[in-house]
Amino acid sequence: MSPGKVKVIFIGGAGRSGSTLLDRILGQIDGFCSLGETYHIWQRSVLQNQLCGCGTPFKECSFWQAVLQEAFVRGEYQNGNALLNLQRSVARLRHMPLLLFPSMRSKSFSSHLSQYINILERFYRAIVKISGCNVLIDSSKLPPHGFILSEIPGIDLYVIHLVRDSRAVVYSWQRKKLRPEIYWKESYMPRMGLLRSTYEWLLCNWLTESLSQKVLHYKIMSYEEFTKSPKKKVEEFVKWLGMGAQPNFFTNECMVDLGIDHTISGNPVRFTHGSMEIRSDMVWRFNMTFMKKHIVSGLTFPFLSRYQKYRRGVQQR
Repeated sequence: MSPGKVKVIFIGGAGRSGSTLLDRILGQIDGFCSLGETYHIWQRSVLQNQLCGCGTPFKECSFWQAVLQEAFVRGEYQNGNALLNLQRSVARLRHMPLLLFPSMRSKSFSSHLSQYINILERFYRAIVKISGCNVLIDSSKLPPHGFILSEIPGIDLYVIHLVRDSRAVVYSWQRKKLRPEIYWKESYMPRMGLLRSTYEWLLCNWLTESLSQKVLHYKIMSYEEFTKSPKKKVEEFVKWLGMGAQPNFFTNECMVDLGIDHTISGNPVRFTHGSMEIRSDMVWRFNMTFMKKHIVSGLTFPFLSRYQKYRRGVQQR
């Protein structure tokens, strides 16, 4: 494989913020590869054999099997439990103090982290080779995953911090949504209560913003602003990345033609193919109770107030 660095776009922030949609749209650009939430590959794909975004079970997807065979030798990836345990030893929210402050790391943690970094670098390089793309999009969102990506020597990391209105996120966490990737039984996406989802919104956005201190390329953007003019925003992303590709898959400012992507986990929109209109989901404004709106607004202020300014623009470098 090429010794050059792999360009990875990490979409960070809180869950239910529209990251899968942004991932899919960016993945339509020539030379870009939409991966979905790769953080979950060991548990949900290697072990549970959930559906790939192409609609086939992971173990029957020729793309991912070729990637794993390229990345790992002697059937290493087949031991999904070992890989999952290694991931859990370094990449959970409880490990954030150690990822934020390297001097606090024990020898054991540093050893496990080094092993996991090596696995991820081989994994991403294999994707570049098999896909033929030079930009990978990872919408895992989880801050520990983003911090670990920032420590991989062979990765040139670009962070898109996607912020959605806290009230919309809390409302989304309480909705009942089917998980089509679990094809062998009827299953629904996990739900969280008001206080837990509010806490998650605050914590994940704060930690993702902290990641800006570790990377050279960071952009924060409002989900609501993105859905107002997605074509314009994608053009801005391409310019920010220093790429010459053009988003010629838009039929107008808000209508996009989605192809088939090999995505891991994420919102059910990853199974959507063909023409799709991009519009902001504002149903929470009408269906969320007055009391819940004000509780969430109060708990997330002043963060909500500060992030709302990005509806008028973006902060980047």
